[in-house]
Amino acid sequence: MKNIKLAAAIAAALSAVAGTAHAAGFQLTEQSALALGRAYAGVGVDGTDISGVYYNPATMTLHKGTKVQAGGVGVGLNLEFSDDHDESHDQNGRGAEQFIPHGFFTHQINDSTWFGLGITVPFGMGTEYGDHWAHNTTGVSANIITVDFNPNIAWKVNEKFSIGAGVSLQYAQADLKKQSTIIGLSAMSEIDADSTAWGWNVGLMWSPLENLRFGLSYRSNVVHDAEGTLTLEGITSHDLGNGVNADMFNGTHDGFATVEAPAWAMATAAWDVNDLLSLYATFRWANWSSFDQLDIEGTVDLPIGISQNVSSTIKNNWKDTYLFSVGGDLRLTNFWTLRGGIGYETSPIKDPKTRTSIIPDANRWWFAVGSSFKWSEQFSTDVSFAHLHGVGERNLWEDGKKVGRFRRLDAYLLGVQMQYQF
Repeated sequence: MKNIKLAAAIAAALSAVAGTAHAAGFQLTEQSALALGRAYAGVGVDGTDISGVYYNPATMTLHKGTKVQAGGVGVGLNLEFSDDHDESHDQNGRGAEQFIPHGFFTHQINDSTWFGLGITVPFGMGTEYGDHWAHNTTGVSANIITVDFNPNIAWKVNEKFSIGAGVSLQYAQADLKKQSTIIGLSAMSEIDADSTAWGWNVGLMWSPLENLRFGLSYRSNVVHDAEGTLTLEGITSHDLGNGVNADMFNGTHDGFATVEAPAWAMATAAWDVNDLLSLYATFRWANWSSFDQLDIEGTVDLPIGISQNVSSTIKNNWKDTYLFSVGGDLRLTNFWTLRGGIGYETSPIKDPKTRTSIIPDANRWWFAVGSSFKWSEQFSTDVSFAHLHGVGERNLWEDGKKVGRFRRLDAYLLGVQMQYQF
């Protein structure tokens, strides 16, 4: 049996999503359709929904009784690429529109203890170009899904301090395709693998005043040891020479991958100015400098009793990223709340020559608006829209040469959710 053992740092392939890379790297911030409407400023400590289970578990102590929340964010992309030399090579890797779901549950056990459960999609990308695209060595497609199950406990120490912690059981499945160099030959390679792995999270909330709250939270990295298949196509016997049968390399092989999703930390603030107005802010750091490169290494067992080494490497050399956002809520009536926010997020790409077409990242602005409708004391709905606009350097390089530029790196997000208190 043809057998390829992969030892791969393929974070782009497995620490990711159902959906699209539209935050820095392929991190998905969209775990709340409500907070989307203010570019995630003050998320968690705002107390307006229970998504703090994900962002900061200590903030569960803001919610009395038992609550459930469910919704998601629809995503559309515009990844418009312009070739420097041939207009026929222009492409748009947006792929199909996607929906990123989320769900939360919180329960107040007693006056000082809360339990919560979150089901989220924390990282992601979904891009697609044609197999015969002129620059397919920079990537052809990425279709990835990660689902995170995250139980949490929160403890209200006193009226000013709360702490929380949880564990994450994360399932990841990915299909990543690109033109690669295998044993010195050009081949279309596609890896399809899945895994489950564990992580953890902690949070702290401080309320120095009744109308002022600060939060600090941290989520660990998640390491996946994934198993699946690697498919090679396009290697010919003529390329191999010496009468070697290309069928020994072409086809589907067993695969294994070790991957790591980065850790991140977040600081948030909420100020309830009066009965009508609340103001919010968020700062987030993500450890993308750990995403150094994508290494694929392995061996093919040949019928003559020897093994042929195969390898392919994509250099990333990324840097850490930062998100800054501010926003506010305006409670017009008991039924209707308006909100808005603006944010700026940095790109992880340190060297433009390492940008790939499947993760064509850039610095970006967030522009967001939203609204909530409180239908009863128990039931409310939320809707939000955000435009993420890529700015700054957006060139694509191949084999050390600039081949074109992404004219647009934009995302359009529409979020809806419901909340119910028992």
